[in-house]
Amino acid sequence: MGEENTTIGNATIPVEEARTDQETPFDRLESRIDILIERYERLVGEHNQCGARLAEQEVRIRDLEAKLQQSEQQRSEIRARLDTLIEKLSRFS
Repeated sequence: MGEENTTIGNATIPVEEARTDQETPFDRLESRIDILIERYERLVGEHNQCGARLAEQEVRIRDLEAKLQQSEQQRSEIRARLDTLIEKLSRFS
């Protein structure tokens, strides 16, 4: 008896006869589906963790940007005050 094949898309897959002492094609399919579901659930978990880390990093970036802006503002104010002091001192020279 020749080997029976089935074609899905461009792939030809041999169809094996079911034997009681071997895993059936449906058993293999079920096993593979279970593996895919486990991988999917793991990836969803990893995706959620990445989303949470990204949100934390965005908050940290906003905080650092605010601190940087505050530092630049203070630097500008100090520079203006120093310029005023230098101008006062130059009047006495």
